[in-house]
Amino acid sequence: MSTVELKQLKYFMHVAELGSYTRAAEVIDVAQPVLSRQIRQLEIELRQNLLIRHGRGVVLTDSGRTLLKHVNIIMDQIDEAYEDLSLSDGKLAGHITIGLPPTVAKLIAIDLVRAFKKRLPLAHLTIEEGLTVHIEENLGLGRMDIGLLNNPTFSPNIDTKLIIEEELYLIAKKGYFPHQPKSMDLKELAAIPLIMPTLPNPFRVLVQAQMAEIGLKPQIDWEINSVGTIVKLVNEGVGCAVLSKYCLGLVKDGDNMEAIRIANPALVNRLYVGYSAKRATTRLQKEMLQLVEEVCQQYF
Repeated sequence: MSTVELKQLKYFMHVAELGSYTRAAEVIDVAQPVLSRQIRQLEIELRQNLLIRHGRGVVLTDSGRTLLKHVNIIMDQIDEAYEDLSLSDGKLAGHITIGLPPTVAKLIAIDLVRAFKKRLPLAHLTIEEGLTVHIEENLGLGRMDIGLLNNPTFSPNIDTKLIIEEELYLIAKKGYFPHQPKSMDLKELAAIPLIMPTLPNPFRVLVQAQMAEIGLKPQIDWEINSVGTIVKLVNEGVGCAVLSKYCLGLVKDGDNMEAIRIANPALVNRLYVGYSAKRATTRLQKEMLQLVEEVCQQYF
């Protein structure tokens, strides 16, 4: 009779998907020697070599690829079993982790928690703030269940759905421009001192890419990785910023600033909801995906 343990299959899945014992040990918080020993025991039990070590990590053998397909199915079925067993009076239970970009978090997090508590009273929610690039990484590693992503780089490990398209605006202190423009062409942006986050912030990437298409570069005088600090500096007249116009409603001095539309072409930010492409979506996750979309639609 086989003595394969569920723990061994989970360890194997993480190492296989991450391509590294070291990274897998960090993600699941297990000492690397323990991880190696458990997977070696699995190989002995199955009488198959599953992984081949190389200088940069590991690759799957043919047997390893076959086992990984089965392990993903097994893990999906276990998640479904836990979900079925957790049902009480028809209400879903369980835990879900969602990643939100900072501006989006400030805008929707409170209403998202309220809606979650009302619709899913037996479930538990964790919200983590982070840049899109970090949320993408955590989704791929299985550290997050769902994430909101600004202009993501598409990955075979993450399924995405576009939920919002919004134009970005030039945010300036009132009176910064004597003629008080209601809009400006993108090419005019090249002459304006900007306060922006560092790369790979998606707004920064979008501005630079769109301006490069017309042969120009933005004039970035200050690099600040905090939306709150950027808005405060804009309010002091240090420079301008390219942000969502909704950020003005999140600060107490919002009335002292104005949002100027950028045109010819517009800077369009696309907000996607992302989730793992490797695992089946549970009913709790499906409910949360719908809830996120509903809350976002109230704001954008």
